Amino acid sequence: MLIRSAATRALRTASARTPTLSAESSVRLARSMGVRAMSALATNARSAGDSSSSAAADNRHLLAAASVFGLMAATAATASSISSNTSMEAAAKARPAQTIKADPNGVTPKERGEHLKPEFNHPPPRPDLPTYSMEEVAEHAEENDMWYTFRGGVYDLSFFLNGHPGGAPRLMMAAGQDLEPYWEVYRQHFRGHVVDWMEKYRIGNLPPEEVEKAADFEFGDMFETDPKRHPDLLPAQLKPFNGEPKIERLTEGYITPNELFYTRCHLAVPDICPEEYRLIITGKDMKKHKFTLEDLKKLPKHEVITTLQCAGNRREDLHDRNHKIFISPHWVIGAMSTAKWGGVKLRDVLKECGIDVDSIALGKEEFPGGVKHVQLEGYDQDETGYTYGGSFPIEKAVDPLGEVILAYEMNGEELPRDHGYPVRMIIPGHVGARQVKWLHKIRLSNKPSTKSYQCKSYLGFAPDITFEKDLAEWPPKRLDQGPIIHEQPVTSFVCNPPQNATIGGKGRKEISFKGVAWSGGGRKIERVDVSIDGGKTWTAAELFKPIEQRYNHHWAWTQFHKTLPLPKEAQEKLDRGEKVELDIVSKALDSAFNVQPENMDPYWNPRGIAINHWYHVKTEVDPNLEQDEVVHHELEKGFANTPSGGKFERAWGMAGWYLDPDHKSDPKMAKGLQHSKH
Repeated sequence: MLIRSAATRALRTASARTPTLSAESSVRLARSMGVRAMSALATNARSAGDSSSSAAADNRHLLAAASVFGLMAATAATASSISSNTSMEAAAKARPAQTIKADPNGVTPKERGEHLKPEFNHPPPRPDLPTYSMEEVAEHAEENDMWYTFRGGVYDLSFFLNGHPGGAPRLMMAAGQDLEPYWEVYRQHFRGHVVDWMEKYRIGNLPPEEVEKAADFEFGDMFETDPKRHPDLLPAQLKPFNGEPKIERLTEGYITPNELFYTRCHLAVPDICPEEYRLIITGKDMKKHKFTLEDLKKLPKHEVITTLQCAGNRREDLHDRNHKIFISPHWVIGAMSTAKWGGVKLRDVLKECGIDVDSIALGKEEFPGGVKHVQLEGYDQDETGYTYGGSFPIEKAVDPLGEVILAYEMNGEELPRDHGYPVRMIIPGHVGARQVKWLHKIRLSNKPSTKSYQCKSYLGFAPDITFEKDLAEWPPKRLDQGPIIHEQPVTSFVCNPPQNATIGGKGRKEISFKGVAWSGGGRKIERVDVSIDGGKTWTAAELFKPIEQRYNHHWAWTQFHKTLPLPKEAQEKLDRGEKVELDIVSKALDSAFNVQPENMDPYWNPRGIAINHWYHVKTEVDPNLEQDEVVHHELEKGFANTPSGGKFERAWGMAGWYLDPDHKSDPKMAKGLQHSKH
């Protein structure tokens, strides 16, 4: 089965999507969901433009979703015809049955008695504000009028439609409802600062008797069919999954194994049948072209070894006591990996479409229609049908040495699902966010992609710009001062010894360490300087790169290693039987003589991208342990990586997953338990 629309996934919980509302409100919400499903159907039909089995299957499921929501509307409409004298209990019987969310221990929120506690993530009492019923809140579910409830608070976030980092469709999806069932899945909202910010826009309170009732519905989990991941792929975010490898494993070999390659998902992982896969290419002044997976494999195969790094790698470093980042995931350090990719060059595919890429690359011809950008769109989509996408400059696509490929292999194997099976885009030297997985459509355009992931999420603003002050209401006054990231700055970090580790010091006279370095745009790593005293003194490390790459085409990282004698004072402490703490740090220099800055302050930015200040590894040397002994000290249960210096400046809780008192467990643990009912 190809990929089923997000509306289809909603079928499992469609009847539970509406909390206890009036008939009129239920009509409004159900019709709205039906319209969204039909809108997705229309979009699907327009984009497919054919009668392929994949399009037909998607359309059938979209029609089913629309039908269910239409049935909900009809059911609610029946309830609306009940006399005003009919009791609320009778009206409720005319609505679909409500599913109460399960608790891992089989108890309801009311039985836990936690919803009204004035603690972490719980809005404070506001007796000065008016009281609004769920009925009244549900009336505000339009694009220019969006109210929400959360643990007793009522919030007007109408201004936030375009500022929401997750996109406007998702914000509309929850309008007029309680946020908690949604956040049960998307728990990055539970780091504390989101609720604190939202409190500024609080306009009222729910009646006490409706607080728990408002949240007693279940939001479908579209991530249930995601693939299993390796235990050493640490989740910086669970839904959608974003995992980074333990960095100590990055130097076990030059190529990162598939199962340890960092995984970046913006949405749920689609399950695509290779026989039904289609790549659709359109553009200005050109006819539409379609390619199957077999069509692509008939073209000349090309392989390239390149490093990918997420634009927001080390984002958690920028989220401290004085700065807050309102976009996820909060990568810690390990969102960078290297692989050998196999596939077909994009320029060869464009040749098949009748485009003279050679003349365009040589400047002999202009691109037809004034095309300047290659827009990309994936099969992956959210609950509303909104798909992931982005774009990059056409010059990179037609460059005969640019090595942009449509990859169907990773390290000699077919692409894993997590990494874009069956086809993904690989753009060597560019930021990971542009290298769209599960590639479905390519559009050649004179404009960049209008997807929020391109024109909003990955923009680099000045340090005085903040989400709270400038970006929540979109667009900001000076959008021109937030360029989109394509190539990344030079970076490096020490992988071994691992962060927060104690190594054996018995008889030790020296220390060895190793790490990785990389620079975007194909710039070569010329030197890596290392220090074991926090950057007071430096020396050059030895470099290791077992492959040859062209000038300004150094797509893959360089590894480094060094053995240094312990400082005299450190040696003396060990001789006295005392422990020693070393502060190991690196800074890389690339072929353009760019070098890593010491601190983040000059480039701090609210989107948390292009992060490359020195990464400090605090290592303890214990004279009572043998030299080959290494003891790990995980500050976070199950999460070995940490930000620079080995500590989290703000509460982490695995990116909020286990941080909230009401959400300590994975809801999958509750499967099979009898649902409680009020």
